[in-house]
Amino acid sequence: MKLNNSIKLAIANFAMFWKILLYKVIALGISILFVLPVWGSLKSTFSASGLNSLIKEMFNAPAFQSVSKFVGQMLEILNSFFKGISSLATNNIILLIYLAIILLIVIPFLFKLSDVPASESAYSYMSSLNRNSFTINFITSLDKSMGYSILRAVLEIPFWFIIGGGVYGILSMGLLSDFTAIISPLLLFIFVVTLLALNSALFSGLAPSVVVFNCCASKALPKGFNAVKRNFFSILSSFSVVMAIIVALFYIFGVYSLIFIIPFMSLILSVFGQVLFFESQGMDYYISPDKIITPRKLECADSIKKVKNII
Repeated sequence: MKLNNSIKLAIANFAMFWKILLYKVIALGISILFVLPVWGSLKSTFSASGLNSLIKEMFNAPAFQSVSKFVGQMLEILNSFFKGISSLATNNIILLIYLAIILLIVIPFLFKLSDVPASESAYSYMSSLNRNSFTINFITSLDKSMGYSILRAVLEIPFWFIIGGGVYGILSMGLLSDFTAIISPLLLFIFVVTLLALNSALFSGLAPSVVVFNCCASKALPKGFNAVKRNFFSILSSFSVVMAIIVALFYIFGVYSLIFIIPFMSLILSVFGQVLFFESQGMDYYISPDKIITPRKLECADSIKKVKNII
């Protein structure tokens, strides 16, 4: 039901998709500006490791290629990337630190700046059917968005190391035998979907808390965790469905699909996060002008949970 309502709300607010898409393109352009000063050194290092040619091959690969070829391609890219990182660690540690800051802090920070204004727009529609401008929300909530983005980027650093190490380990396992070669794509899909869903579920209440309680990200963080805690496994299962669809779309349509998948994911997750937050708080919300959802009140939900535990 929550996912169904989120899809209806995303369709009702689909105009926001194009604004998010435009912002992501701008964020990508700004990210490139940070890379340009060191582009020559990075290009020579990663060309020597073979990464440049492998990435070109990935972009030229047809969509919906065989699973085994896709897995092998990803493993080659990771091996070349780690080889380049190892070279930087040995020969240019300053450049490695700069690259790490760009990849782990700057780019996530820029791309997540649209989360709070998107959540603000979703909140306005759900609470009063107002269609607030995404651009105006972006400008007026920039201070809160910056606090949210930097906090989210820092908290997600361990997640990126875990998912990177896990993906590399599963891909490497596929080379051990014919049996592991068969099951590694399935394990990779399950691992990526589970980690992405877990990350999204844990932080799904953060942006809505910033918007609903009109507070900074540090104060909103415990409020968001508390909202998610009430129905964590239900929220996790819903995000697993969303992430499974997104990962499947990426595999089917290829790397160029990220141009549309990333802003579409931002729209869905912003609306979905607000729906989950409204539901967890027992707050009424619109999904259309003639339909209002009335979730079970918190006190009632907690009483029912206690009765279930007793039984």
